Amino acid sequence: MKKVAKFSKVSFEQFVEDCKGILGDVYIENKMEYLSEKYKNINIPKRSTACSAGHDIRTPFNIKMTPHQSITIPTGLRCEMDRDYVMLIFPRSSLGIKKGMMIANTVPVVDADYAYADNEGHIFICIKNNGEDMLELEEGDKIVQAVFIPFGVADEEEITTERTGGIGSTGK
Repeated sequence: MKKVAKFSKVSFEQFVEDCKGILGDVYIENKMEYLSEKYKNINIPKRSTACSAGHDIRTPFNIKMTPHQSITIPTGLRCEMDRDYVMLIFPRSSLGIKKGMMIANTVPVVDADYAYADNEGHIFICIKNNGEDMLELEEGDKIVQAVFIPFGVADEEEITTERTGGIGSTGK
């Protein structure tokens, strides 16, 4: 198999900054110690079998979601990849079938230059509980799969603009 990408963690400082969105003003005793423990436990994505296409991404937190609730999860991960590849993120089929979980923005597309964005290329996963029951995910549960796909461009394109921002920064 051709190796086209390398996962790593974002910095602890970036992880803390981006966790503000999920934790907000929720009081957590010793919040920095709590986040330090979560950061330490982040797993680098791996494939489950020799023929698996998807690299399993896990949640760094315990999550409880009411029916139809959405939440954006900072994974603590970034990914550097070859310029002619894109990372597509898919839900794990078992979570969709058994628990009604879906990715809120269908199939997230992570471009190769996102790794160098202002937010260190931090990968976020926005999930939705599309079921009628409470959705509970345990810290370390596999929630989505990242798949690397080669892509081509049209002949007419001569784009030299480099990315600087994070999610949604390439315009409307």
